[in-house]
Formats: sequence, C-alpha cells, structure tokens
Amino acid sequence: MASRAPERPATGRPRDPAIDQAVLEATLEVLRENGYSRFSLEAVATRAGTTKPSILRRWPKRQRLIICALVTVLVTPPVPDTGCTRCDLIVSLESLADALLRRVPPGVLAPLLADCSADPGLRQHLTSTLIQPARHAVAATVARAFDRGHLRPGLNADLVVDMLASVVFQGNMFGEAHFPVELAGHVVDVLLQGVAVDFDELVAISRATPKSHRHCDDT
Repeated sequence: MASRAPERPATGRPRDPAIDQAVLEATLEVLRENGYSRFSLEAVATRAGTTKPSILRRWPKRQRLIICALVTVLVTPPVPDTGCTRCDLIVSLESLADALLRRVPPGVLAPLLADCSADPGLRQHLTSTLIQPARHAVAATVARAFDRGHLRPGLNADLVVDMLASVVFQGNMFGEAHFPVELAGHVVDVLLQGVAVDFDELVAISRATPKSHRHCDDT
C-alpha cells in the first residue's frame, strides 16, 4: 500500500491587526454618535473600511465586539494608598466614576448588560472584563480599611464595596455621566458613619493628610 503524503496544515489569511484596531475604534465612534439602540455592524464596517462578514469572522456576536471596544478605553483604576482610609475610599470612588462614567459612552452599559443577560457566557464575560476590574480599586481599598482596623469587624466586605460602587453603577445605568467630585466625599462619609469603628478619628486623619488627590473637602 502506498504511503500517504503528509497532510499540510490548514492555512488561511492571517488576521490583520490594523483592521482589528480600525473596527474597535469605529465601534466606539458609532456608539458615541448613534447610541446603543441605533448601533449597527454595517455602520462600523463602513467607518472601518471593511465588511460586515469580516467583522463577524472576528467577533461572531456584536456584544463581544462592543465589550472588546469598551475594554480599549477602560483603565483599571489604581489602588490608592495615602495612609488615610477616608481619603483612599474617596479617591477610589472618584476613579471608579472616571472609569465608568467618563470613559464608557453614556447609555451603553445598561442595554449591553440586558442583551447579555440571557447568555451566561456573555454575561460572565462582560462582568469579568468590564465590571470586576473597574470595581477592584474600591474592593482593595475596603480590604485595607479592614486591615487597618478602621471598619467594624464582622461586616461583609463585599456588601460595603457594593454600597460604595452602586452609586457609580446607578449613575452609569440610569443617570447622568457627570459625577461631582464632592459627591464622592459625601457618599463615603454617609457610609463610614455606619461602618467605621471611629468616624471622627477617620475625619481627623483625613484633615491631617496632604491632599495630593482631587478631593479637598473637610467634614
């Protein structure tokens, strides 16, 4: 029996990173100009100088394309460490607002989440890619506050994080993109009055801490 010739590996046209980048940029532009409800792959293709089938070969679901595009403008907020729990919480909340209210086009996250809700894989992808990284700085700051002994022991740390972050998420989902700097300090103080071991001590530390960050309020 004659030996078979070795099979050649399948080859195809290599993926062009320049097209990927053009599509992601066009996706953001279409979202900003048309909003989520009038977003279309045809508009993205025209702007990116490619075709709808070409986009679908790269991103078979438009939700994944939108998530991928949003990732390009989101910056994971740094974890502040000023030595002041109140200051760190305010800065982390301001940074979360920067990430979700100023970088994500308005009116996109809520309908995107709704579109992904019926698909567990998509929903998990959205959460792990967009939500959790943005929430990380708040969670790390709350954890450090517990380590310092500034928050009452026995509290659920995730609940404290959710109570802080929900203000920003609600603003993104249902409100305006503007998040006044002074609001971060007010939100943190309202929460700390309920969860801090000694709220007055935290305020005193804050007043004694040099303000290298944006908030400069004194309670």
